[in-house]
Amino acid sequence: MHRLRFGWAAGLILAALVAGAVPAAAADAYPSRPVRVLVGYPPGGPADIIGRVLCDHLTTALGAPFYLEAKPGAAGNLAGEILANAPPDGYTLYLVGLGNAAVARDLYGNLSYDPATAYAPITLLVRLPVVLEVNAKLPVASYAAFIAYAKSGVQLDYGSPGIGTMVHLAGELLKMRAGFKSEHIAYRGTGPFTNAMMQNEVQWAFDVPNAAMTLRQGGFVTLLAVTSATRYPSFPDLPTMQEVGLPGFVATTWFALVAPAATPRPIIDRLSAEVARGFKIPKHAERLRNAGLDPATSTPEETATIFEEARQTWGAVIRANHIRAE
Repeated sequence: MHRLRFGWAAGLILAALVAGAVPAAAADAYPSRPVRVLVGYPPGGPADIIGRVLCDHLTTALGAPFYLEAKPGAAGNLAGEILANAPPDGYTLYLVGLGNAAVARDLYGNLSYDPATAYAPITLLVRLPVVLEVNAKLPVASYAAFIAYAKSGVQLDYGSPGIGTMVHLAGELLKMRAGFKSEHIAYRGTGPFTNAMMQNEVQWAFDVPNAAMTLRQGGFVTLLAVTSATRYPSFPDLPTMQEVGLPGFVATTWFALVAPAATPRPIIDRLSAEVARGFKIPKHAERLRNAGLDPATSTPEETATIFEEARQTWGAVIRANHIRAE
């Protein structure tokens, strides 16, 4: 526990020392050539949408091409490994999700790098809750009815787009808090997971807002609750998990932008400030919100704190449930 916390702190201290040694002109000259932004998931999911908005803005604002490079594989860890081994010059960035930034070390015993020391946090990009959904064929229409049904002895499987995703971890937390058993089935990405919900291969799940909305509109699922602290604008009719009787049940997933450790602090600061400005531009914010994504930027220090808080919270869930992905 303490080693990881020290890792983030050490990374930030190192970045500050590098910033003192690198003239501010380094940031002014950056970028002078194309910048690749790694994404650890196939095209079409939330990371792809966020990345396109990010790259469109930074290309225009900074005058050099920023382009997405999808590197799916090993549940996102392939992209993480590429970033960890990239030169710390600002020309390779990573649009990272919660699972690969905060809980990968708890999930993977054979990880070749440690995100706590390999990444230099830049900024949060979006933060969003997940939505509890059940297959429309289930004879339940409320959270209370679902829990009663789940405790009745019927076999219920729940799904996720991958081990260690917020969709998965929120499901484990619900089972712990509500006290019922259900088998987890992990699919290889958002597409297969969504299809499984449509085909009733799995009977319940947590899901990201835009996918949950699409499934409800298609008549495939019933939505029961949302994991935000207050009611979510996209679903004003849905109670929060706290409202249905689980105090403190708040679960948000997020995506952030990181660079290799030891990237000069002037470059980190320039990127962080420019993303914060860009994600407030109405046309960019609207593109994200139309996809069910909530823009939420942060300073490098705030981003590091978010990573550590997520590791503490969800690492405990992983360890309590002996979750392992190899």
